[in-house]
Amino acid sequence: MQSLHVSRVFEADAATVFDVISDHAGYASLPGVRRAWLRRTGDAHRDGVNAERVLDLGLARIVERITEYEPGNALGYRIIESPLPIEHAGARLTFEPLPGPTARTRVHWRSQLRASTPLAQAPVAFAIARQMAFAYGVALRIWGRRLR
Repeated sequence: MQSLHVSRVFEADAATVFDVISDHAGYASLPGVRRAWLRRTGDAHRDGVNAERVLDLGLARIVERITEYEPGNALGYRIIESPLPIEHAGARLTFEPLPGPTARTRVHWRSQLRASTPLAQAPVAFAIARQMAFAYGVALRIWGRRLR
């Protein structure tokens, strides 16, 4: 099992940061994502638990199911469809308010996966996890610019 973790500090309160990151439509502004939409809306909130968001990457699509939705606190999901040879154990973003005179929030993005290939599982999982960590970091930077 490969685990990855990226984090970033945002100059905004946790509720505002959560609203930006949890909105499925905003994913379309990320590099490599052509479109983003909900295949299924969440139970209590459009982007909430059991929502299924689709990320169209051009030649491929990734479908994620929201598993946790606590505004301002935590957002969890699991990749349920992907062209990547992985079994995704899940990802969780947590929103940590930071002390100080201005509103600041540290976001932690953690994910776990394993390769579903019959051979070279460890190197494949490692390579995919590194690419995902890079993509998560880029997404956090873009959202950070949007919140300035």
